[in-house]
Amino acid sequence: MITCIGGLLAVIIYSNFFTDTRRGIIPYRFYNVLTNSMEPKIGTDSLVLVKVYDKSMKIQKNDIITFSANRFGEKIIITHRFSHTERNKEGETVYKTHPERTNTLDVYETKQEDILGVYLFHIPYAGKIILFFRSVFGLLWFCEMMIILLIRKLVLARWEEKNMGIP
Repeated sequence: MITCIGGLLAVIIYSNFFTDTRRGIIPYRFYNVLTNSMEPKIGTDSLVLVKVYDKSMKIQKNDIITFSANRFGEKIIITHRFSHTERNKEGETVYKTHPERTNTLDVYETKQEDILGVYLFHIPYAGKIILFFRSVFGLLWFCEMMIILLIRKLVLARWEEKNMGIP
């Protein structure tokens, strides 16, 4: 049990903090869900695990996919349901998606190279923890905890030396 939890934590940490090297080693990736667009299936602040997309994978209607999109000039990552494919004005295949509770299609022109992965499962509220540790405050808190633990270890070691009669 502890090994499984440790392994899952290692994958979460690796896939969230070492993003440049992830694709070649682990074919899975975690993403944070920041909005309620996929509720009730996937709650806000959940951490979703996706299998990294490759061109040999077939996406079926109503599969949940994670993709990158350009929203108002900013690149964002979205997790929505796949609806269908169609051709745009340039003749390129575009993947049409929609949020969970509606069939209103997204306005994004999602192409095959924009698809990051296909949904496997999610961990409710775990995304909040990842966002906390990615923040400056979370990093400072983590460093403070490490310093406190090191000081505690030094004090306990000195206490043992004193009790053993070592000057």
